[in-house]
Amino acid sequence: MEELLKMLQSFHPVPVDLQIFLLHHLPREVHRANKTILHEGEVCDWIAFVEKGLLKIYYELEDGSERVIWYHKDHDVIGSMKSYYTGLPSKLVIQTLEETHLRRIRKPQLNALYSKYPEFNINARFITEHYYGMCEDHAVLLAMPPRERFEKLQAEHPWMVKDPRIKDYMLADYLCIDKTTLSKYRKGGGEK
Repeated sequence: MEELLKMLQSFHPVPVDLQIFLLHHLPREVHRANKTILHEGEVCDWIAFVEKGLLKIYYELEDGSERVIWYHKDHDVIGSMKSYYTGLPSKLVIQTLEETHLRRIRKPQLNALYSKYPEFNINARFITEHYYGMCEDHAVLLAMPPRERFEKLQAEHPWMVKDPRIKDYMLADYLCIDKTTLSKYRKGGGEK
């Protein structure tokens, strides 16, 4: 909870009574590795803070393969945002890749929080801006030539390239390139 409060405080001050509210309404959830916490077709009525762990958000293609949209780690905020805001079934899947600790809040609780603490809308705006910035970054990344995708990821999200939990096949999938090409890029070769 301390890291969540630290993140929120970095956006806008969080009064003590709001901190107490969050402590009582965001219990820690511990999920085992490889657990799907949102299935395709479910409505995502929650947003969660990752205290510890690694998750992937992906889209399942018709042939059963996955197209990874993002990997999330400690101190990230996760959810299927389109589903959350519209109430429509999600087209995405969210799955843990290792034991993961979350602080999750459901939409009715969050709306009650906004009513009781209107200033919290400022914190939420910063989180939303960050999340949508990430989505736009990923869309731009996929429009780039393969080598530039890798270089951009190295420059803007080096944790993803360096984190030993993100295996080469996972990174290659995220970049929409094959593992051999990724290996060449890591060694400094490969076509632009």
